[in-house]
Amino acid sequence: MITKKLFITQNSYYFVHRHFINFFESEDAEVVFVTEDSRGIKKKYFEFISYFGIHNFIKSVLFEIIFMLALRKRKNKLKVYNVKDKNVNKFLKNIIKSNEYKLIFSIGCPCLISPQLQSKEIPIYNLHGGIIPFQKGRFSPLKAIKKCHKYLGCSIHLINHNFDDGLVISQDYFELKNNYKLSNYQEVLKLSSELLGKFLLGQYKILPKKIFFEFQEDLIN
Repeated sequence: MITKKLFITQNSYYFVHRHFINFFESEDAEVVFVTEDSRGIKKKYFEFISYFGIHNFIKSVLFEIIFMLALRKRKNKLKVYNVKDKNVNKFLKNIIKSNEYKLIFSIGCPCLISPQLQSKEIPIYNLHGGIIPFQKGRFSPLKAIKKCHKYLGCSIHLINHNFDDGLVISQDYFELKNNYKLSNYQEVLKLSSELLGKFLLGQYKILPKKIFFEFQEDLIN
């Protein structure tokens, strides 16, 4: 059986599954869940608490348990590979050789995918929750709020040697209405899901030039 799409993601129910489970459940899709080592997990939790606060961290843990229980049966129906972060590129190299994919998509993958795996026949895209090149890295919406950015958004780009730094294919955005971090973060994930859906249908969005000009003005000032 020929598999057309491979999604590489983290094993998070609250932040990932609830927004992207429908893509993962597609008949022509397989999913790679990447597990970070203990050091990576501790770093992620520390960053989460530093940006969201301990109260939102506790709230998110509770939501994570709720969604995990709610989506457990659905996850069992997925075609899943569980891989440690240090083994991702070796795993992908082998699986690309043994299967035929239309494309590979990283959604919240916690490690850098080797650009050497990229090819014209099998493009590897990253769905990033930020407006590239101005909002990069993990929890980029929160960093953007801290920097008083007027807009949040998401980007689809080809992978290269650096995180969140490849050729941008499609982007979308929304204007920041408030500074409530958790709701804005969820809005970015929701918008990311919508952007991915349009991209898979062959629909691409380009940001207005004025948005880029405003970001450049912010950087200058």
